[in-house]
This record gives sequence, C-alpha cells and structure tokens, in this order.
Amino acid sequence: MKKLFFKQQKPLKIKILGILIFVLVGYLLLIGNSSLSQVLILLTIGVLLLGYSISYEVRVSFEVYRHLRFFNSTVYKVKKDLVFPEYISVFSALFTQDNEWGSVSALGTKEKHGSFVIRLFSENNKFTLFKTNNYETALLRAKELGELIDVEIYDATKS
Repeated sequence: MKKLFFKQQKPLKIKILGILIFVLVGYLLLIGNSSLSQVLILLTIGVLLLGYSISYEVRVSFEVYRHLRFFNSTVYKVKKDLVFPEYISVFSALFTQDNEWGSVSALGTKEKHGSFVIRLFSENNKFTLFKTNNYETALLRAKELGELIDVEIYDATKS
C-alpha cells in the first residue's frame, strides 16, 4: 500500500440542488416550452454539481495532495504543505453551518450534523483529513493511515 485516498462528504445542499435541477429539466422537457440551450445548460450544471468530489491523497512519504475529481477522475491536483503528525485522532464532533441563502438566512437557522472525524495533530497544528457518519469506517481508515505513515492512533471516542 503506497497511498490512500480520503473522499470528502459532499454537502447535502449540493445534492439537493443537483437533484432539483434534474427534476426541473424533466419538467421543462415534459412541457416542451424551453429551448434546447436552456435544457443543456441546466443539465450541465446538474451533472457538475453531482459529479464533482474533493479527495485527499496521502502517500507513504507523507506527501498530501488535494484532488478535485469529476466522476472519480482527477481534474486538478495540488500539494498540501502539512507538518508530519505526532498522532492521529478519531473522535465525534458536532458541526454547525449557517443557512445563508434565500429567505432561510433571515430566520437565522443553522444546520447541525454530527460526524466522526480523522484529524492529524502536530505541535499546535491540526488538519481534518476525513469526516464520515460511520464510526467503524473512521476507525478503519485511521488505522490504515497510521500503518501507512507509521503514526500512533488515538481513539478519543473511547475516553
């Protein structure tokens, strides 16, 4: 094993927006009242939203790359300058995000969701590498990473 990929979760809003665009395209095709260019533009936007993903690649030499992928094919790759971690931690966390679009922002609502996180720690630096809703997945991926770069795993969920 020379490298590992950690695919990031796509925000729920992006998934919903992509699906709504496809529903709109279906409706526009059904009523037959729109031009071909409108349908093609909407289809392109929907495919882009649902087809892209962000992944982190970690190599055995602890070179970390961020990948912009489109249907699992890398479109753009950039190297991340990270300090080699002293340890890797797996823990649960609650994330909040403001709903700042449309009339929802006026209500002052926040989206809250819990996840299990793999985070790299070194001195005063930390980097969140992976988030998932499944504890077993997070622990397994952390163990794989620990073996790859030979770093100790700390499971903070057991404290």
